[in-house]
Amino acid sequence: MNDVPDPEKSRCELCSRVLHEVEDRIAAELERLRPRLADPQLVDIGCWDGEFTMRCAGAIGSSSVSGVEVYEAPARAAEARGVEVARVDLEAASLPWEDASADVLVCNQVLEHLKNIWLPMNEIHRVLRPGGFAVLSVPNLASLHNRILMGFGRQPTSTRVFGPHVRGYTFREFRILVERDGAFETERRLGAGFYPVPSPWSRPLSAIWPGASHTTVLVARKTSKRGPWLDYLEGAVEEGMQTFYGESAE
Repeated sequence: MNDVPDPEKSRCELCSRVLHEVEDRIAAELERLRPRLADPQLVDIGCWDGEFTMRCAGAIGSSSVSGVEVYEAPARAAEARGVEVARVDLEAASLPWEDASADVLVCNQVLEHLKNIWLPMNEIHRVLRPGGFAVLSVPNLASLHNRILMGFGRQPTSTRVFGPHVRGYTFREFRILVERDGAFETERRLGAGFYPVPSPWSRPLSAIWPGASHTTVLVARKTSKRGPWLDYLEGAVEEGMQTFYGESAE
């Protein structure tokens, strides 16, 4: 009996390879930062089972590793690997670490799952020391394959109606979010993956055209300026909606 190709399985394999490529890119960026750090405190937001967290710790030479994970089974697996895990609802609660207590914070493929991004962005900024680094990644709404899908009237893969993502970010818009009011300065803006092109051919493409790559990766340094994101959460949303509906009602 001949094996019949399974298109869904093939797509899942391609997506998995892209996510591995994203992890490789983040690990490489952390290795690049290592000479500037001395036994840094690492926090991984969305650490899952801790495997990639410990890879990040090795890349920057960290012996103090913490993470956030809400799912119990992977959280326990991460703890077994040596990660101090906090079970925190990022949209509703503060991180359990003191101000300016972390040197490096990784947040890989998390912010697209959150409707309230203002509190976690503020918390990421708060727990980092001035001059500390946030390495952040999200799927790119304006990736080449999403542009093609929308050109044919199809839903982009990064914001499927029946998928887990509730926010979409283009390469430029994600940078605007992170750099708001100068709270972070972006040191490196990178693309990772060029779906559906597999590695190693996707690597030069994402380097040449990062704005059309599958995933956006930012390496951002915290400045001395305060985090502005809670200002938006506490007032600007309501004000903006009132303005919008007030104008529409006239």
